[in-house]
Amino acid sequence: MRFFQTLLLVWICAFLVFNPTISYAADPVPIKEGEAAPFDGVILTTEDAAILLANLEQQNVRCQANIDLAVVTAVAAKQLELDTCNSNFQIRTDLYNTQLAGYRDYSQFLEQRVTRPKLGPEWTLLIGIVTGVGITIGAGYALNQAAGP
Repeated sequence: MRFFQTLLLVWICAFLVFNPTISYAADPVPIKEGEAAPFDGVILTTEDAAILLANLEQQNVRCQANIDLAVVTAVAAKQLELDTCNSNFQIRTDLYNTQLAGYRDYSQFLEQRVTRPKLGPEWTLLIGIVTGVGITIGAGYALNQAAGP
C-alpha cells in the first residue's frame, strides 16, 4: 500500500512540474489578435490585466481596512460592555446610598422617639386618677339626667 502512495505522489509531482497551469514571463509582451503566443498559458486582455493589477495593489489597503474594522468593532463591543458595567455599578451605588440614607433617617427617628423626655410615673398616675374621676362624674350626671323628673 505504501508503494502505491509513493507512486501516486511521484506521478502527481511530475505532472505538476512538466505541465504548469500558469506561466510567468519576465516582462509582459503585447501581442496582436491572431499572432502566436510565445508560451503556453492564459492570455489576458489589457483591461483584465489592469483589473488584476489594481486588485493586487489595493489588496494591502483592503486587508488593513478589514483589520481596522475588526479592531474597531471589537473595541466598541468591549467599550459597550464596560459602559454597561459602569452604569450598573453607578445605579447600584445610588440605590445603596438611598437605602442607607433611609435607614439612617429611620434610626434617628427611633432614637429621638426613645430618648425624648417622657412623663414621670407620678404624673401618669395623677392623669389616670383625674381621668377616672372625670369619667365617673360624667357617667353619674348622665344617669341622673336619664332618670330625671
